[in-house]
Amino acid sequence: MHEDATAPNDAADERVPSKMPRPSLAPPGLASWRYAPDAWRWARRFDQRYVDNVLRLRSGRVLPQSLRARFRALGLPAEVIEATLREVRSTADWPHAWIRTAQRYLGDYRRQTSASDEPAAAQARYSAALCYHVAQIYVRDDARTVRLCRAATASLFAQAQPYVAPTLQRVEIPWRATTLPAYLALPDPGDRPAALVVLLNGATTAKEETIAWAAPFLAANLAVLAVDSPGTGEATGLGPYDAGHDDIADGVLELAAADTRFTPPRVVLVGVSLGGAQALRCAAYDPRLLAAVTVTPPFEPTRWLHRASPLLLDQLVYLTGDAATATRELATGFDLAPVTGHVRCPVLVLGGARDVVVPPTEAQRLAAALGGLATLNWYPNGGHCLYEFLPAWTAEAAAWIGAVAEVRGGGEAWSTRVDDALAAAAFARERITARGAPAPRLRRANERDEIDIIPDEYP
Repeated sequence: MHEDATAPNDAADERVPSKMPRPSLAPPGLASWRYAPDAWRWARRFDQRYVDNVLRLRSGRVLPQSLRARFRALGLPAEVIEATLREVRSTADWPHAWIRTAQRYLGDYRRQTSASDEPAAAQARYSAALCYHVAQIYVRDDARTVRLCRAATASLFAQAQPYVAPTLQRVEIPWRATTLPAYLALPDPGDRPAALVVLLNGATTAKEETIAWAAPFLAANLAVLAVDSPGTGEATGLGPYDAGHDDIADGVLELAAADTRFTPPRVVLVGVSLGGAQALRCAAYDPRLLAAVTVTPPFEPTRWLHRASPLLLDQLVYLTGDAATATRELATGFDLAPVTGHVRCPVLVLGGARDVVVPPTEAQRLAAALGGLATLNWYPNGGHCLYEFLPAWTAEAAAWIGAVAEVRGGGEAWSTRVDDALAAAAFARERITARGAPAPRLRRANERDEIDIIPDEYP
């Protein structure tokens, strides 16, 4: 379902002012979740004690379907997911339960190796890597366990990859004085890719997870580069995660320019959650980028981050490495309001009405601030990162990127005038609307308006 943020951008050659006038925050037909305001008012109560009590009574099987969908997208069997979740009776159990499952897979790997069954052994090692990745998603006050799990994920995946995903290529992206690890997936080798799609991590994702999202992009003749941003995955040691890492695009563009398969270089950044904010910051400061896709991003976290769940705040503290300043630094660093006026390329914004990590209105506000450059794709039943709609949103993003690439040139060849980007955004919006997406469900009369889930005056 596609909503057009129709506020006009300045079509002149001058850079658009950073403070753009904002139209209505939500299109009148945008479907909302009636319980969203209440969910956000209760978020502060979801602390470790509350969650531990729930887990003690019901185990990890109380986990929402959106997160189960995330694990299934990794390729983990449903029965393994459920069996592991049954072992989780407190937040402290989370990493240990998944590490035990990973070790069971490693036991299977050794048995298959003894039987000289290399494909089965590689699959077991691959599954162990994914379990270590899931183990680090929630670890409290134990940076060593996070580092070990992330290192195990990267190592085991790299050892299994030649057997389970032989077409992937391991590449290193230049970044400042070092490099960032990444995996590159290419479409049919007989065709030149229409563009290079770069998947940027959120707080807990890693390239070993995001590369599994590549299929819809590859089917649309788009190459996919899954990269570990500084502070995430294999690049944890290059952190902490920081809004100032908006120069990641430099190395990606350098890589694309040196590879004849990407001539001219057409690079699109796709980010989820904080990665979505990072993608937009890169787009604001680097006019060489073709487009950006941002999934359930924050927009003005200074308005709401201090009222978010304590569990989320704990995770953000780990990302920044400084408990005293984590909330303030992330809220100000990832505030996108000051940078939207500098964006000069089409942007696809994807939001979910049932997001309880980032207020759903953040996607609406971002699209409104970007005006005609933005296309808002809205999922009334979607949660944070839209994991339960992963096949749908990746397919929509692939179609949208293909349309933008069809209109725009490559590298320095295209114009960075805002009016040209507006035309490309309009064309791409019409293209994906024509794919047959259903119209948005109108609010029922008794549904609450979602625009002010986190009103400024709310204490």
